Amino acid sequence: MILLKKLKIAIFLSLIIISFNNVVLSDAIGLKCKIHKNVYVRDIDLSNLTKNEAKNKIDETLSNNNSFILKMNNKEYVFSKKEIGIDYNVDELVEEAYGIGRSEGFISDLKLKANLNMGHKVILDYNITYNEKKLEDYIKYIDKEVYRKPVNSTIRVSNDNIMVTKEKYGHKLNKSELRQALISNIKNIDKKDVIIPISDIKPHYLYSQLSQVNSVLGKFETYFNPKSKNRSSNIKLASYATNNILLEPGEVFSFNSNIEKSHIGKYLKEAPIIINGKSEKGIGGGMCQVSSTIYNAALYSGMEIVNVKNHSIPSKYIEKGRDATVSRGCIDLKFSNKFNNPVLIYNEVHNNKIVSTIYGNSKDKMNIEVTTEVTDIINNKVVKKNSEKYDFGEKVIEQEGRKGYKVKTYRIYKNESGNKREYIGESYYPPQEKVIIYGTKQERK
Repeated sequence: MILLKKLKIAIFLSLIIISFNNVVLSDAIGLKCKIHKNVYVRDIDLSNLTKNEAKNKIDETLSNNNSFILKMNNKEYVFSKKEIGIDYNVDELVEEAYGIGRSEGFISDLKLKANLNMGHKVILDYNITYNEKKLEDYIKYIDKEVYRKPVNSTIRVSNDNIMVTKEKYGHKLNKSELRQALISNIKNIDKKDVIIPISDIKPHYLYSQLSQVNSVLGKFETYFNPKSKNRSSNIKLASYATNNILLEPGEVFSFNSNIEKSHIGKYLKEAPIIINGKSEKGIGGGMCQVSSTIYNAALYSGMEIVNVKNHSIPSKYIEKGRDATVSRGCIDLKFSNKFNNPVLIYNEVHNNKIVSTIYGNSKDKMNIEVTTEVTDIINNKVVKKNSEKYDFGEKVIEQEGRKGYKVKTYRIYKNESGNKREYIGESYYPPQEKVIIYGTKQERK
């Protein structure tokens, strides 16, 4: 009885094996040169397709998704994946799909095919490659297309009126964000539009800042001889180079820096300059009158004086203690804007005078008086020399000489609660010897 039962079980198992083998054999015959059922490349079903049919089906999907649109405002750019040399390695992928159920050994392949027949799926993915340099070049191209330089708010003076223009924000490409979006569309074989990611570029000067400049803080003028052509030309050039200079809160004005930035050096002419206490001819004579005029406007407007130095000779165009000499590379006029609002330095040249005005916010306007005090007068020495160049008894003044001075400069702030005096600095004008030549030449008999 037991033996009969075992025999039935054996016969039953044999029938199952025979049936299974017939199915596998039938399946193998039916799938000869074809990809097994339930083999996918992502969502593309390659069941029962030949290699060629599978390749065509994948290529069609890729072709339909070969490009997409990049959008920015009203502009559109077509991005073709071919531009960056993209390769989805379709041939390798098809070979891999065809090898499913054929490449792992007889038993493993039988098990895998059985699973596939029962509905199990094998999903393959692309091995995507592209030219990194071409991708970066494309991003650079879009960057140039997208970039818009910001436009600053501007300020100028016209007929004593302050004119301020509105700023314009610029924009630039967010390169890393665009790169991620492009790669995502490439890897996802996506055709959806990409919004080009941009960032605003804030202008340096805004209307809200410059419109705060609405009043004259300080003003000063000096006169010159317009008949001195070279000197007049230098004054006009230096005035232009230091005109319309905007100082932000805390920013320092440098006369020399603005002269250098303007590149007027090649246009400056020869005119009288002061060197070691003597008037000589030199390139740029007259520039110190411009720096002195601006210096006094800075004093009256309440600027913080950072660096100033007087001439070695008192100037004819301004009183002692109020001049500001400059020399490229060694002596500079500097002052800073100590207010919380910007200020504008504005120069004008009219016939025989230069006018320097510093504009700022009306809240920063102060009632300022500038005074000087001669603290010491230094008598000059008289030097006597003999010379046979002149006849005996003849007296010649070789150098007139001059007295020296020490002068202190103050700024007085006047208000209802009382006056406050601020010490600016001391100017020293050294004396110059008076030289007298006495003739010693004897008359020959």
